[in-house]
Amino acid sequence: MRRVTITEVAKRANVSISTVSRVLNKNYPVSDEVKERVLQAISELNYQPNAVARSLKKQKTNMIGVVVADISNPFFMQIAKGIESVVGPEKYNLIFCSTDENPSKEHALLRLLSEKRVDGIILASCNTDSSYINQLAEKNFPIILIDRKVPNCSADVIVEDNFSSAYKLTKYLIQMGHKKIGIVNGLLKVSSGAERFAGYKKALEDDDIKLRDDYVLQGNFKRLDAYNAARQLILNNKNDLPTAIFAANNLMAEGIMVALREFGLKIPEDISLVSFGDISTPDLIDPRLTVISQNTFAIGQKAGETVLYRIQNGVESADFKEFIMVPEMSIGNSVKKIN
Repeated sequence: MRRVTITEVAKRANVSISTVSRVLNKNYPVSDEVKERVLQAISELNYQPNAVARSLKKQKTNMIGVVVADISNPFFMQIAKGIESVVGPEKYNLIFCSTDENPSKEHALLRLLSEKRVDGIILASCNTDSSYINQLAEKNFPIILIDRKVPNCSADVIVEDNFSSAYKLTKYLIQMGHKKIGIVNGLLKVSSGAERFAGYKKALEDDDIKLRDDYVLQGNFKRLDAYNAARQLILNNKNDLPTAIFAANNLMAEGIMVALREFGLKIPEDISLVSFGDISTPDLIDPRLTVISQNTFAIGQKAGETVLYRIQNGVESADFKEFIMVPEMSIGNSVKKIN
């Protein structure tokens, strides 16, 4: 006799496959009305769950992979602490991996973690190709995206309002009298980098300030790259320096500060500096920078909550969510008022 499938039960009960699974496994609340429909369909079809398959599916390693660009970056370290604060009490351990912004390395790490049967992955992707992530989702494998979106991706996403925050930070410089505003960008191929640059450009446009290509440099979210970019900016514009520089993340702000110091340029007397993200030792920096203060711990907590939810309830027919965190601007002493 042909075995009845869970798909047939779902169709008879007019519910999703994941709902049938929840009723069978009793691992998530289901309304009495839905539960009754599912149980009735099971009875009518004489459905017998495959005991071997269910046993294999329930095998847990209690391990969650966390894949980010650079685990030594304080931004990702704080996110990791937020994740651990949620999943640790639930007896999950974390495996940390760095991609170094290399898509090939990212793909290899995702494959390795899935082969090691981690229960879920939290990913800050450096890739724009969602195909492998979607393949894992089709296998009911939970992946949660943080910090960066990936186009057409079957995953929950936890990001910041990068565009509006970058706009607000640039607007603050303009309100302080600055019109010659340089920027050291992050990776423009990833959503966080592209959105911050777009917010910067929009703020200039709204105040009829022309975007100067010679004031736009690439720092790739890295301290050394930003240091070299700032040196290039200074050397190429000795007689027409910007009055302010926007660093698109915390590490790049640190690299820019080193370059300014080497050229004897003081903040904010000679050049003002703002950063999207807090630097690692703000109390040791004088003057204190004006920054977009990211609530990284809360991002990690939300990622932890979301990955646990997907581990418990699956991703089949999931209604994926996008959570947008709104960071605040913290005013320091690094911006000079220009009359």
